Amino acid sequence: MNGRPIPAPVDHTPEAVLGELAAHGAVLVRGAAAPRETFHALGDALMEPLRHEYRLTAERDVVPGDPTTTTVTRGTAGLPLHREASYLPGAPDLLTFHCVRPAAAHGLTTLCDGVAVLAALEPALRTRLERLEIVWETPVGPEHWPVLAGTSDRTAAIRSIRDWSAHLLPWQTIDATFEGDVMTVAFGTLCAPPTLFGGMPAFCTSLFVTDPEAGDYVEGRLRVRLADGAPFPGDVLRALRHVADRLTVAVPWRAGDTVLVDNTRFMHGRQAFDDPARNVLVRMGHLRQAWMPMPAVGEAIR
Repeated sequence: MNGRPIPAPVDHTPEAVLGELAAHGAVLVRGAAAPRETFHALGDALMEPLRHEYRLTAERDVVPGDPTTTTVTRGTAGLPLHREASYLPGAPDLLTFHCVRPAAAHGLTTLCDGVAVLAALEPALRTRLERLEIVWETPVGPEHWPVLAGTSDRTAAIRSIRDWSAHLLPWQTIDATFEGDVMTVAFGTLCAPPTLFGGMPAFCTSLFVTDPEAGDYVEGRLRVRLADGAPFPGDVLRALRHVADRLTVAVPWRAGDTVLVDNTRFMHGRQAFDDPARNVLVRMGHLRQAWMPMPAVGEAIR
């Protein structure tokens, strides 16, 4: 790992932090007088936070009394670089992480700039990736798809999922099919979609958490292919891993730190660790309309 250090501005006002975030894609807020309050205040000022009280998840715990804040993924295993919810419509624009207690050793959050990844590739490969379309497939069982679609009629359910296309970004598509009583939702997007700030192509995705060459579902719930149904090229994935490994930086956590991440530009992950007392929280959401980039990028993004 030898990516550029994360900027740590002295001015912690929302305007200053957002300026650094727009310029660099990630910001470390350190030394705040009231760290937990700063974590919440910055998040609330910059984004419409997602609420989790009605979301079922086996991966995180919702903080009691605060449905906008959860623990990060349970366990002590390392996590590969990924973009939060890149395989679904409505992925959050921003992530805010807060370190209550770092691990005694290792367990650092990792970050990688998807703009820098593309810039480090050979020009021909970079151009190819900027044009490449991928499709994420998610199977949804009979206990969940009627809730997702708002109907138990299969024809109406497919129509309901397709109607989401009215709310998608210009480079995204969505479809649904049935095999038996299982609905598969197919979400299409660019492999290197534009960033929220500046509209720059960025390799910011979750390809590293899958095994695209195998063409199998990861843990039975996620698969990715090219738009034509072919598997993602293994040689391209290996080249991307090599570049991303070189550009990844580890967050030097101290208790009380907050890190804000542009989820359209930076992938994040985690080092493995052994300390069960490690405690890092996360909030995620969409950039408030008042802060949206203007004029052309904002119109393209929302």
